[in-house]
Amino acid sequence: MTYKIRIKGHMDTKWVDWFDGLQITHEKDGTTTIYGPLPDQAALHSILRKIRDLNLQLISVKQGKLDPENEISTNSNGGVHIDD
Repeated sequence: MTYKIRIKGHMDTKWVDWFDGLQITHEKDGTTTIYGPLPDQAALHSILRKIRDLNLQLISVKQGKLDPENEISTNSNGGVHIDD
């Protein structure tokens, strides 16, 4: 499965290697997107623990499949959204 995780603020690029090859993008709205495939729920929880350990504020986690334009399309339950 592919995941798109949004966090508040721009994460320092020195942590890129800590996120197991996932794509990290600084968005114009001041958030950071962590994006890519994870093999299972254990890998997802590992990434979420790293976000917690860095004291980053989680905005949302969405699960889906890649569409042809390399963007995520959410699954039937729309992923999980956590409001500020």
